[in-house]
Amino acid sequence: MARIGYWQYMVDKQGNPLQDAEVRVYLAGTNDEANIYLNSTFGSFTTSSVIDLKTNKFGFVQFWVGDKWETEGGYDVTQQFKIVWQNIVDSIQEEIDNLYLFTPVRPIVTSDDVRGVPSNVDEDKVISNKQGYKWDTHVDSIVPSSAPHDLNPVVFFDLNGKPNRIISDKIGYQMYTMAELASITPIDISAARFHGETVSLWTTSGGKFYSDINHNFNNYYPTVSVVKASDLHEIIPEKIESIDMDNIRIWLENNIVVEVSVFG
Repeated sequence: MARIGYWQYMVDKQGNPLQDAEVRVYLAGTNDEANIYLNSTFGSFTTSSVIDLKTNKFGFVQFWVGDKWETEGGYDVTQQFKIVWQNIVDSIQEEIDNLYLFTPVRPIVTSDDVRGVPSNVDEDKVISNKQGYKWDTHVDSIVPSSAPHDLNPVVFFDLNGKPNRIISDKIGYQMYTMAELASITPIDISAARFHGETVSLWTTSGGKFYSDINHNFNNYYPTVSVVKASDLHEIIPEKIESIDMDNIRIWLENNIVVEVSVFG
């Protein structure tokens, strides 16, 4: 099984964080609540209204969605979602609909060369169907026919052929393969790297407790979220410090088990 994480910072029209903004997660185009999880690895699914999902004081909200291999509550990778939140500062309700959480890139359909037809949805592809169609039909042809400088068609599965072609066979093979496999290539939709870790062992110093987290983000300023494992409530550490570009140190007043999420 696998769970896909989604996070966002909600802000008002002035760009200020929306604290305690009510957030609801639905299936795309409906008001049917989606099954969500509060942790990337453990816990049962719930819904955003049951737990009254809200942003923290920074406007931050996060949840996970299970794929079809979850024991229960998961979805197929083609399922889209709708995120709705209350902007009480500006007295409006805002939403993002038709959101892909599993894989935001769909495969091209090279037989579909007409823009605007139902099957030709280009905004979620590496290239448009029409571009793929033109590429597929032209790159295999001798161009121009019967001219002195005829160009041979590209042979996608011959990685060595180069002469008399628009591009080399190897480049053609790589480009074609990338377009075909785009729908199953993992892409981080949040545009950030993620590291999750359960911390149960702490080192004591001066009556405080600390633990070092190795995230390997090559970043002195990652975003860190800490929740208490027993009730999944977010807590504010005594201090969070960067040891170097790949490690942080978290300080707590109490020796408790926590779930740490680091975004880089």
